[in-house]
Amino acid sequence: MKKYIVSLLFLPLLIVSCNSSQQAKPIEEHIEPIEYPVGYIAQHISINLSDSQELYPLPEEFLENFMKMHMQYEGTPPTAATEFPDEWGVVLVERLPEGRELYQIQSKNREWIFLVITSGYGTQRILDLLPVAVNLARQTQDILETEIWTTERTPDGTFIVTKKYEWVRSVENITQTEYDANPQNFLRAKTVTDKYFINNFCRFERIVTEDTPDYSAVIFYYKDEKPEDWDEIVPLLQAFCEDYTILSEEVYKNFDQLALYDYKFNFITELDITPYMDLPEGVIFMKKGENPKTVPFGNYERIKIELKRYFKIVEV
Repeated sequence: MKKYIVSLLFLPLLIVSCNSSQQAKPIEEHIEPIEYPVGYIAQHISINLSDSQELYPLPEEFLENFMKMHMQYEGTPPTAATEFPDEWGVVLVERLPEGRELYQIQSKNREWIFLVITSGYGTQRILDLLPVAVNLARQTQDILETEIWTTERTPDGTFIVTKKYEWVRSVENITQTEYDANPQNFLRAKTVTDKYFINNFCRFERIVTEDTPDYSAVIFYYKDEKPEDWDEIVPLLQAFCEDYTILSEEVYKNFDQLALYDYKFNFITELDITPYMDLPEGVIFMKKGENPKTVPFGNYERIKIELKRYFKIVEV
């Protein structure tokens, strides 16, 4: 009987203790899903470093998987030395067939834009990804590296990523003679174009094209007004080029998108001559696999001599 009375005395204390324990448990917070803006990814994708448009937060699991996968894509990687950012946000989401989704995400430092395909239906599981825009600039001592990628999305769904890289060393204490002797020591540039489409497995599939055929070309350019004697000198040099199967083009605009054709009007390649346009007008000698050379526009005989020297032409 005594034992029973003692138990009854302790019963209220036990109930109070249990209630206190239940009240101490944290209440799970209900997190509302983020509503991302839905629309269509733009036809032209590029970086604007001063852009202040809102970036919507990424789920932690999505961001972790993205950081693990961000180098898992086909194509030319960045050339400029850089640290990959770890803070990202969503710009826009586009609906794809069969419930898939296409995320456009951007780094918070505004230097990178990726397209990410997810499985959709709220899962946000990453199926594939692709860097489509970059704007990087890194300076070390007297060397400046810049890299700019832009993307065009064609009506047939092809993503054309143009990747331009430039390496420049200061010429502040260099003479013109030293520069002319080894221009590659002060300026190096390259442009690469990668093309992709979203295949039936919702992956970015790279379009593999044949390698650019061998070519020799002379580019006549001017930036502002057509130089004096242009219409007299250029046709003579073009005729000389044709005799030696050297292609020639005249250009006064769209210097970064110069389409080169052979004499049967077959497309050869697209050229970006902007890195070689130090003069307001000039003549650029180009050959696949060799460094281009720019000479001032002017006297016919002088340009012809430079042309023969660059292409190693020996007249019989």
